[in-house]
Amino acid sequence: MTGPASAHPQLALNVRLRDDSAFDNFLAARNAEAFDRVVAFTTNTPGPTALLYLWGERGAGKTHLLEAACRERHARGERCVYLPLADAGQFAPALLDELEQAALVCLDDLDAVAGERAWETALFALIERAKASGARLLVAAAANPRHLGLAMPELRTRLGAGWVYQLHALNDQEKLSALGQRARQRGLDLPDEVARYILSRHARDTHAVFALLDRLDRAALAAQRRLTIPFVRGLE
Repeated sequence: MTGPASAHPQLALNVRLRDDSAFDNFLAARNAEAFDRVVAFTTNTPGPTALLYLWGERGAGKTHLLEAACRERHARGERCVYLPLADAGQFAPALLDELEQAALVCLDDLDAVAGERAWETALFALIERAKASGARLLVAAAANPRHLGLAMPELRTRLGAGWVYQLHALNDQEKLSALGQRARQRGLDLPDEVARYILSRHARDTHAVFALLDRLDRAALAAQRRLTIPFVRGLE
């Protein structure tokens, strides 16, 4: 949760957006159409469809885009909600009550509550309330609505009635480009051989790659060291 949306009275989750989740550092690659749609959905005036559904494997960029969208609306002074449902299991489905009062609601990890009737009922009700209030819903899950294992057919229909986009994970060359882009934005000198070493160790998990880059940035600054492979090894 971030910014004005944290006023929700029942929300006890302490969720903070990652500092590096922004539209301008998302490498779209094969996801260009989905990326453009998310940006338009977030920034343009409301259209006939107020729900956008993203799906794809871990590391494809779903969380990045949801957090970036929420950050964008927050920067405009509007209420926004980012809620990772994978972390919400300890709470009651009433967590979704009144979220439609925000301008944008970003629900991540929908697959974490798929098949749970109480959560699905609450989500269906939120979609209906958001439709009436004009709020926008940006939802992400590991699979498309047809293959999510939902117990409620009507919820599956609602989720599939808006825009639905699959996000594809970056290939190795695209990951190398994304890593270099992140490093440059931080003013960090990342030699090609070091970038390739990082990817050789963490190529399947972009979350781990970017988390390591965060640690390298801080450690290199503190130690006043250049980035080398031995230096990286010491932080893994």
